[in-house]
Amino acid sequence: MTGRLDDVIAAVQARVGYLRCATAAPPAEGWVPCDALVGDPELLRGEIDATAAGRGTADPQIAASLYAQAYAFRVPSIAVAAYALDLPVPAVDPVSTAVRVTRHRPADLAIVEPACMPMDAEALATALFVGHLVPFVAAVRAGTTIGERLLWGNVAGSLATIFRAVQSTGSRGDAAVRERAVAFEVAAAPWIGGLGSWSSIEAPDALGWYWNRSSCCLWYRTADGSYCDDCSLLDASELAAKRRADLTGSHSR
Repeated sequence: MTGRLDDVIAAVQARVGYLRCATAAPPAEGWVPCDALVGDPELLRGEIDATAAGRGTADPQIAASLYAQAYAFRVPSIAVAAYALDLPVPAVDPVSTAVRVTRHRPADLAIVEPACMPMDAEALATALFVGHLVPFVAAVRAGTTIGERLLWGNVAGSLATIFRAVQSTGSRGDAAVRERAVAFEVAAAPWIGGLGSWSSIEAPDALGWYWNRSSCCLWYRTADGSYCDDCSLLDASELAAKRRADLTGSHSR
């Protein structure tokens, strides 16, 4: 069964309002086709450099890390959310997608292919990684001296953020979304295996579901940065205690 892109976007936004998407990318107004970025490391490096000051850094490695992390969240966001909700999945290939920088990061997405197709975890992982993220990471590294593991850790963390947002409904979340996320993690293991893991915290009337990174995106090294709430540099026991306190506090009111 196929689906209409507008219907899929509406269903995703009904669950997570900020997972937005345009369905056309005009040549003006700052839109850049993803295939242009993936195919031209110099163009990509220029786009990264243009965001550096706004992110509070003059370090090209940090700028590249944060750009890649934002890209790996925004570009797959609708497709991963659709998969998580067992909906037909929009196209994720570079030819069918475009991004626009706002707030000093690739924060706007356009999908220009209207058809959506059912995909299981393996099909989505292949389309997303082989078809888009592998060449994207290669293009970033062609223009920047930066660790491959760092970039794939950013990808893993960004994808986990999408799944967590989609499953966050009610006091105990959506168990079906969590199951599909785990299946996707297994399918994506050739690229992100070992770069993080899921964990849960049970409270009397709530369940918290978290991603635990094994790498750092370097955000804390920017002028106004801090540690992400899943950063590998945080003490694991302190992080678990904070998560439990936040979980029980938010559901005790």
